Amino acid sequence: METPQQSLIYSDKTRRPVNFLFILAAIAAVLGLMGWQTGKDPGLLFLGLGVGAYSWLTNARSYLIYPEHLVIMFGNPRKRIIPFTNISHIEFLSLPTIGDRVRVRLENGRGIMLQAKDSETFHDRLDEALNNFHGPRPEYPLNDGGSDVEDSS
Repeated sequence: METPQQSLIYSDKTRRPVNFLFILAAIAAVLGLMGWQTGKDPGLLFLGLGVGAYSWLTNARSYLIYPEHLVIMFGNPRKRIIPFTNISHIEFLSLPTIGDRVRVRLENGRGIMLQAKDSETFHDRLDEALNNFHGPRPEYPLNDGGSDVEDSS
């Protein structure tokens, strides 16, 4: 899917600049290649290449906010474009063990966790872009901590 030529509102990189799983997979592939040259089974080579490809294609590298959609850039050439019409609401999560995250809730109920370097600014810019696209939506207040349970009293 091609990204339309629109003005970029905000971009941010992922919190982890180095993908350790990809590095470990590359080391396993090199060790497997050296072992294969000495006559051993090439299983470690194929395992390293498979895990490296999986890691390259599934770990986000950067996030781009446009006026009508959010783009999650993975390893080239993979990117995921999420139109704002598919986004129900967003939540800012501040968890003590794993840090700050932004959760994007889609209309189908699924959630996507994003780990931007500056999660708070990313959340604010994405919220502003969503409000400019949809208009303010009071049915999804973002200051309640994202609780999905309604008070029955």
